[in-house]
Amino acid sequence: MSADAITYCLEQLSDYRQFERLCSALLANAGYSTIDPLGGTGDEGRDAIIRSDSAGRTICFAYTVRADWRIKLRSDCKRVREANHKPDIFVFACTEVIAASEKDAAVKMVKEDFGWELDLFDLERLRVQLSGPQRHLLAQHQSIFVPPFFPQRGGESIADSHDTILIDHVASDHAIAAWLSRRLSLSGFRTWCRGTAPLAGEDADETVRTLIAHRANRYLPILSTGSLADPLFLERCAIATARSPDLVIPCKGIISEDWVLPSRLTKLVAADFSSSWREGLNAVLNALSSSGIRPSLAAERGAQIALRDFLPSQVTVAKPEPVFANVFAMTVPTAMLDISVQQPLTMAERYELSKRWAFYTANEYTLIAFDLPPSDSCLGDLTGRYSEFSWQDTALVHGHPTINVAKSLLRRTLDVACEITGLVFCHDRKGYHFTRNGEQELAQAITHVDGQKTTVQLTGKRTKGFGERASEFRYQLGPRFRFDRDKQGHWTAVIRLYVRVTTLEGAMFEGKEINQRRKVVTKSWWNKQWLARLLGVVQGLETHPGKVSVGNGRRAVTMTTAPMRWECPVGLDVSALTDASEVGQEMALYRAHQDGEDDTDGAGVPNHPAILTTP
Repeated sequence: MSADAITYCLEQLSDYRQFERLCSALLANAGYSTIDPLGGTGDEGRDAIIRSDSAGRTICFAYTVRADWRIKLRSDCKRVREANHKPDIFVFACTEVIAASEKDAAVKMVKEDFGWELDLFDLERLRVQLSGPQRHLLAQHQSIFVPPFFPQRGGESIADSHDTILIDHVASDHAIAAWLSRRLSLSGFRTWCRGTAPLAGEDADETVRTLIAHRANRYLPILSTGSLADPLFLERCAIATARSPDLVIPCKGIISEDWVLPSRLTKLVAADFSSSWREGLNAVLNALSSSGIRPSLAAERGAQIALRDFLPSQVTVAKPEPVFANVFAMTVPTAMLDISVQQPLTMAERYELSKRWAFYTANEYTLIAFDLPPSDSCLGDLTGRYSEFSWQDTALVHGHPTINVAKSLLRRTLDVACEITGLVFCHDRKGYHFTRNGEQELAQAITHVDGQKTTVQLTGKRTKGFGERASEFRYQLGPRFRFDRDKQGHWTAVIRLYVRVTTLEGAMFEGKEINQRRKVVTKSWWNKQWLARLLGVVQGLETHPGKVSVGNGRRAVTMTTAPMRWECPVGLDVSALTDASEVGQEMALYRAHQDGEDDTDGAGVPNHPAILTTP
């Protein structure tokens, strides 16, 4: 075995792809700053290229880990010439020790046979670079320079290379720290996060201290009520600020008003994550940019690292799986009724009539509908006062776009269905919702997509906060409707769930309080839970088994209560996604305790997935 650790690791190297990356990085700092790595197959003998340097020269690069370096050198030169590339310089790197006489012979051969200058990097020349001006590359290529020759802590080499953003936190701040680490990785920065690092068998505190000394180019402590109560965390902050105040970018999470920051941290402006994670991230990115710290990884490589850290490499299985959407097929009448009224309806009459009949007001004396109103309505006998027309063949009706009239009538028809099935209209939020059954929460019986009979809760009680700050509140679910028609003329209803939150006495919340409580209710709901509640809401509207139907005969509007279904040729590996789900739940739990941005759309409907798969 070689006495030199760098030499030994290079001698034992068999992974050509890793050697290729090391060589390109090393040569970029050894006079070839504009090197363009090629790699892969079909490279025509070139592992990298410079098409025109500052002197106008073309340079080709080739690397090998083979012992027969002479054969490889000649072979690569022939391939480059056959592909009609005409380099001025040919740079060749290998992991063999080459004597001076052999180097001279190789330079002469390339010059005489091909007409190019040869710049040869053998093992010893590589070692000199790696032990001197480019020692930082040892830490960046851990698959080559491995333990025990190059010790690691927390999965990172502790060879000096101040190239990593260290994110330090306590257990209660894992969600925000993991999110920040992945977002920075997606931006191309090299990151290390205590909560996601492999620390088994190590002293976590000592590992962070070591990495601060040897690897950190910035230290990002997550400041929160929990972390400020941890003396070891505060000591690490002190060590980092003592090394250099510029090293530390404090990240402020949720901190109680009675906490006082350590004196060294109070002098630093923190990136504020307490009100918005995105604003905090932007503050961190601006601080890195103003300090001259640029992403060290290409955007694609950063994305691969972040996604590999968040998800397992294989999340699909080779078996078909049904996929369900929150989309329901509808049958819509082909004709509309143009109804004349003898006198304009009052607001009270209009309101009461809308509970029993879906209509559209074209003007004071004209109503449009799919079906006639109830016989006992305030409109009286309509004999001779209405006409029927094919609305699909009519662009405008009384100056109104007919397609818009149709969508309005469909929405009002399902509003009538809500009235028929006993939902309550909230005048404050302009929508229907389910309500408790007396003093009991409403448990709706459903038939699941697999045919199983079960129940799902459509109202309930939750608690926001902990200890003395805990407050109970109620929630009720309700539907929100949107209607679409495809090119073939088929209608569908898209139904999203509305989460209405109130005090125990039924009073509405305002502002951020609404969104905070919605997060408490839905933080643990994933596709499986959303699908069950969607089925509960839709089946709770049924007027007949398996459908919601309002109207009579051919004039009835009907919606099926079975969601639209497709067969996907591959399925999701649920067990492989378990860790991602747990991280997501952690993030949701964390964000439920902060004054976050409103994650709802204009109607106040949480942004849950539109596509829902079976459990």
